[in-house]
Amino acid sequence: MTKLRVCLISAFLIVASVPWFFTEFISGNILGFPTWAFYSLCITILYAIVTAFFFQRYWSLFADNNEE
Repeated sequence: MTKLRVCLISAFLIVASVPWFFTEFISGNILGFPTWAFYSLCITILYAIVTAFFFQRYWSLFADNNEE
């Protein structure tokens, strides 16, 4: 996996964590959270898992000081 792909996946998950499509018309609660907050929390947890995986697997890719 290239540095670009790792960065793009990370950026996509950050953008996806913002609940853009939730409006005031969508109401309800999931486990006591508003739906938009529950969605954002789940994506944030997914982002943390993916980031930990990238650190474990591709740390040496980013530790290299040489520019591509």
